[in-house]
Amino acid sequence: MTNAVLLALVAIIPLVVLTLTSFVKISVVLSLVRNAIGAPDAPSGLVVTGLSLILTFFVMSPVAIEMVRAAGTPAAPSAPGPAPTPGQPPTPVDALRVLVPAEYQPQLDAAERGIAPLRAFLVKHSAEKDRATFRELGTKLGHEVQGDEVWVIAPAFVTSELREAFTIAILIFIPFLVIDLVVALGLASLGLASTNSQTIALPLKLLLFVAVDGWRLLLESLLRGYV
Repeated sequence: MTNAVLLALVAIIPLVVLTLTSFVKISVVLSLVRNAIGAPDAPSGLVVTGLSLILTFFVMSPVAIEMVRAAGTPAAPSAPGPAPTPGQPPTPVDALRVLVPAEYQPQLDAAERGIAPLRAFLVKHSAEKDRATFRELGTKLGHEVQGDEVWVIAPAFVTSELREAFTIAILIFIPFLVIDLVVALGLASLGLASTNSQTIALPLKLLLFVAVDGWRLLLESLLRGYV
């Protein structure tokens, strides 16, 4: 049982990295920018993923440091809390304590303390309307919801990140779409409607992106969203 629990915890680490960090928005924006330019293979998917991970480490490093410090800080002694109300469902932490052996309870306490900075990060970068939506849904599903649980904040954070990612992508798509339309209309007026407009538009879009130093501006705007 112990090995199974530890294996399950290790298995969800990649999922946490993908969903509870800035990787969600950064990877979506970079992928959509590649599609907006019209070069689906440049940069390659491996480069996009690698760049997304690098930027994610850049953004999440302070949070990770705070998590390590919080986990290493001994909890202040406090009086035991009130006994749970009969019939009240246990919290996820209480349910996890039942599965974790007694010798690993201190590590579980450290993990509970260490998750506080991550919770603060998720709250800061999630919209209030999204948190309210999932609080309401949790209540309707019969859960005891306080509003600060990670399982409530996490989907709100992902929803907010996806909304912002698509909003940024729309703003990026517009100038490239204008170039596509201008090129298509120009070819049609010259009687070259049968010519593939992407053949002409792609160099122009690349020239525009390079001329405005697009990569630097894009990455800077993504990172500033987490300041």
